[in-house]
Amino acid sequence: MTSSGPWLQKLSEIPPSERRALLESLVVPEFKRELMMDETDALPYDQSYFELGLNSLGATDVRQRLERAIGRPIDSAHLFNHPTVGHLVDFLVAEVVPEYFVSATAAGPVAQTAPEQAGPSTKDLVDDMLKELYR
Repeated sequence: MTSSGPWLQKLSEIPPSERRALLESLVVPEFKRELMMDETDALPYDQSYFELGLNSLGATDVRQRLERAIGRPIDSAHLFNHPTVGHLVDFLVAEVVPEYFVSATAAGPVAQTAPEQAGPSTKDLVDDMLKELYR
């Protein structure tokens, strides 16, 4: 499914250098809402949102709201495979709306998020969450 809804239209109208920030401004409030954080609370981009208190139902709600806003499907597994806001934004840039970031990806990596930041405990957490989800 591809769509050119209002949010994607806005993304296409701003300079490429500002697009990631716009994407983050869509993603971050959804997680803050689900985690019952207010606007002044800082949401760490490199900490697992599951460690911050998000559960599988909350992840599904976030995914559905992001899909509606972006107008593109997001597989639930990606929220579990990319358990930080930084990783999820990287995934959205690379896999969900890559055509809006072509110039950035051609020039090099879009973000410098080190995979080792997630650590082995995050993988275990994701595995546990997936097992719980599919019981």
